[in-house]
Amino acid sequence: MTLLHNNRSRLGQYEKQAEGRMYETLTAINLGPSTPATELPAHLKAQLFEMSTCQRRLLVGLGVWPGEALAYFNDNGMHGLSAYHGIEAYRYLLEVITGLKSRLLGESEVAGQFKKAYDDYKSSPAFNAVCGNILEKLMKDGKEIKTKHLQSIGQYSYAGLAKRVLQNHNVQGQVLIVGTGQLAYDTAKLLGKNWGLNFTGRNPEKLATLAKDCGGSAVAWPLDFKQATGLEHIAAIINTVGADEILFVPSFFENWSGNVFIDLGKPSIIKTSLGTEEGVYRLSDLLNLGQRFDEAKLVQVQKAHEAIEQLTQKRVLGSFAAFPFGWEELQFA
Repeated sequence: MTLLHNNRSRLGQYEKQAEGRMYETLTAINLGPSTPATELPAHLKAQLFEMSTCQRRLLVGLGVWPGEALAYFNDNGMHGLSAYHGIEAYRYLLEVITGLKSRLLGESEVAGQFKKAYDDYKSSPAFNAVCGNILEKLMKDGKEIKTKHLQSIGQYSYAGLAKRVLQNHNVQGQVLIVGTGQLAYDTAKLLGKNWGLNFTGRNPEKLATLAKDCGGSAVAWPLDFKQATGLEHIAAIINTVGADEILFVPSFFENWSGNVFIDLGKPSIIKTSLGTEEGVYRLSDLLNLGQRFDEAKLVQVQKAHEAIEQLTQKRVLGSFAAFPFGWEELQFA
């Protein structure tokens, strides 16, 4: 029994030492929304976790691979990228997941985006279990931070700000949500108690599922993006789709009889000279609205930063720094 206990204790020690080593080699690279979309070679791309949103393109990896990715970017004229290593990388990623690095401070959508990117990464042939272990801990810690310190700031999410705009304009009746992704679900969940919901999107299967799950009506795609016919009963439209093409052209806004159009898409798919005074809100308008935090909210954000620091210290510095075997032995997929 004593020998078995000693072996288990030694194995546990090795696991902690291995965990400490993997945090030491953790690297996060933030390319930013305006960075040219230079694609990495396949052999490098396969070694990194990637999350792309309207605000950032994030690459995460262990060992030598992030360094090789940075070298590749530099060789191709992409200089001055933000890179974080070790304990700073873990802290930075926690701030990203909890929305503290977003323009809309404390927004909740980024956690869902991170989870989706992780699910895609986990199902890929290149999935690295060591990196995946860190990502899972990040999501767990991020959820704890959000629950304990940022729960009430959820009203400042994109969906929450859209709700405030509808309330400020005293919108009554039916709301049309364009898109079938996570943001559409979040918006529907928040608005369902106050407005009748309608949904539209390119994917008929996702559209049917969204309408069923959220208790709304499906509107066949495509809409009449020029004359707005068939939308006479819609009081407000919330677009959650971003694309490089313009869908809602100027004539749509001239013919549509609704009160409020909120565009959460990036790139924007609307074209009109109308602004907030006429009830047309773009993403930048909502971001400006969401940045008007009162003192109490800023105190919550400060507490969240303190909690992130404590969790980071616990995760990274709580592991043994010594490492009795080679890093190569941990490089498994």
